[in-house]
Amino acid sequence: MSGEFAQLVVDEAIFHLVPTRKRNDPVPTQVQFSEAVCKLNEDVRGKIQANFRAVLARHGRPVVEELEGKKSNLPDRVYEYLLEQRDLVSVSTDLAELLFESQRGNSPAGLLLVASASLAGKKALLIVKLEQEGGFRAEEVLVGGKRTFDMNYFANLLMTEHNKIYKAALFCVDGIPDDGPIEGWAADKQLGGRMAGFWLQAFLGCEQKEDPKRVTQKFHEAAVDWVDKRVDDPEKSVDYLMAVLVELRSNTATLDPTAFAADHLDLHDQDSFLTYLASKDVPTGSFDKDIARVAPRLSELQIGFRSGISIVTPVNRVRDDIKIEDHSDGTSTVTVKGKITSTRSHYSPRKPDAPHTDGQTPGADTTG
Repeated sequence: MSGEFAQLVVDEAIFHLVPTRKRNDPVPTQVQFSEAVCKLNEDVRGKIQANFRAVLARHGRPVVEELEGKKSNLPDRVYEYLLEQRDLVSVSTDLAELLFESQRGNSPAGLLLVASASLAGKKALLIVKLEQEGGFRAEEVLVGGKRTFDMNYFANLLMTEHNKIYKAALFCVDGIPDDGPIEGWAADKQLGGRMAGFWLQAFLGCEQKEDPKRVTQKFHEAAVDWVDKRVDDPEKSVDYLMAVLVELRSNTATLDPTAFAADHLDLHDQDSFLTYLASKDVPTGSFDKDIARVAPRLSELQIGFRSGISIVTPVNRVRDDIKIEDHSDGTSTVTVKGKITSTRSHYSPRKPDAPHTDGQTPGADTTG
């Protein structure tokens, strides 16, 4: 995903000032519309492209038009623009009115940027809500022949280096099917992988394409399967599986498989891992993590042998109490360090009981 957004190019842009709509305001607030596109110099264009390539790569989530209980006509406007039925100025005016209707209550005023763009050479539409912020600029001056600095305050700065409050969406002509909902990407930098309801649903008229619970489950299944099928070194397979379980159990709200591979896998294993995930329809870019479906599987690690013997151990004791020694014949010796506190028979509900041909109850005492 991040590589795809690196090919985002911004052409022309138009800005509209969209205030917050307040119910009991005695003076009705109105959108301040622009009537023509803004000419972007190369420095401004480069900064805009860099900002939104980064925010979409890091926080962008695939979204799809919400058809049931439709809350916004924005997908219709996007469709009209990308299929060249309307121009940028007229479509952006409609989008500014939609945003004004959507952001009632506490949502602050801001600028709506609507830009014609291309993604990998294909026509696209970039939609961004920017919030203005204040800042100071120091300017060197001479007073009585002595150098000092004057401080000037600017109340309408946009996209400063540390600004964390803006929301973006990108739709490409590739996401416009002949029959069906349109697809694109949306991001809310303020909330990371999550998105404000007014932005995603009330304004964009979309929903996330993938349920975080389902994506997390698919990542867990594919990662475990890859370790089991593609990693031959027993000690390495334990380390990799441990890394998967620890990553899923961490307190982070998102999971980035590409960053995970770079942090925890050997260099020559990273491409294999990411390719395998992609083959299982698991995103290789950042996604929202929700372990509700896999939580019971994250506390224990099982080491299985060809003989049928298995060792089950709590994840947090593996590195302290388990030692694996590999041998040249392909076998391994696993040493478990600790005090034995119990021994008991074990029944696995996943394995059927062995058939009995002697008419005896299993385990019955047949001596006289």
